[in-house]
Amino acid sequence: MKGAPSVNSVMSPFQTVGGTEPVDAAMQVMRVHSLNAILVEPNAEGEWGIMTKRDILRHIIVRNRRPDSVTVNDIASRYLFTCTRDTPLLQVARQMMNNGIRRVVVMEDGQPLGVVTEADLFRLVEASGWGPSKIAT
Repeated sequence: MKGAPSVNSVMSPFQTVGGTEPVDAAMQVMRVHSLNAILVEPNAEGEWGIMTKRDILRHIIVRNRRPDSVTVNDIASRYLFTCTRDTPLLQVARQMMNNGIRRVVVMEDGQPLGVVTEADLFRLVEASGWGPSKIAT
């Protein structure tokens, strides 16, 4: 490998939804784009959020609620784990493991650029290998 891959080279594209949208509308966007999570546009305080399939399971399915009667803001998390495009991939992987999360949002100047997921890291390892000679720490 010529140089260690950057977060920028492995991050996935994302979709966004407004927080006042009903959950079923966000679910449709997630299904159409084969996503496990969708970013939620900033709230009044300027905070981005995220809604995941796990949020839907926890707050809609298990609680036996109708997704068309619940807004994205009702179930989305406004606390995001983030990194920059220059963050070493090993640091992102450790952040995921240490915090029990599956994705880290890549941000620049308060705007999301992409999302690094467990699946992105898996594809990288599968395609290119892993280890000190492959990845910058």
